[in-house]
Amino acid sequence: MPDLFFCLERWQPDQMISTNAALKTRVCGFSGRTVDAWQLGSFASDWTAIVSQIPMETGWLEAGSQYRFCFWLNGGENSRGDETCMLEIFGDAWEDRLQFRLNRNHTKPLLEKNHWLLFAVPFTAPEAAEALNFRFVAAGAVCTIAGIPDMDMSACEALIPDSPDTTYSVRHNLWFPHGWEDEKYVPSEKLRKHKRSVKKKAIAVAAVTTICAVAAVAIRQHLKKKR
Repeated sequence: MPDLFFCLERWQPDQMISTNAALKTRVCGFSGRTVDAWQLGSFASDWTAIVSQIPMETGWLEAGSQYRFCFWLNGGENSRGDETCMLEIFGDAWEDRLQFRLNRNHTKPLLEKNHWLLFAVPFTAPEAAEALNFRFVAAGAVCTIAGIPDMDMSACEALIPDSPDTTYSVRHNLWFPHGWEDEKYVPSEKLRKHKRSVKKKAIAVAAVTTICAVAAVAIRQHLKKKR
């Protein structure tokens, strides 16, 4: 299955969207080195999209053939769980587009390295007259997209991935100084422990209340008998 790669220079903001918040920037990539990337979206509900086209040419890109679209992604989630982070692929008919949700593990990445997710999204090229359209869409969260160094997927796939981190309920995001919305949500594991603790306390209080009520009834009955 041939690979197609995210090339920063071939992308631009979607001119059809007036709320676009997209910019080319330099960030710390998966390798720890500074890389060029597109950063798009905001933590408001405004929509942002960047678009690119690949010509439909025999031996390059053909309708009905299978490919993988490869890129690195950081972020794309918020603490509310209502964000959009999506890749769209379509030919002449946007209504028949392929949609790949890149948030909340809807589309599984190959691996995670230094908080970056490596994606190789498989798809079958739809019909198109002259070019196939690719579109990244974001709303409700900032996401950052970078290309594959030297377009070498074998080197990326050979990386030793990070160990799974379940401390936080959302992904790390370069947008924040410490990587997460520290002041806006509680890490998921701490939240679960807190809920368990509250539940245990509630059960204990309910048990004590019940015992006290039963004891009170027994005492009243005992006093009535004495009278």
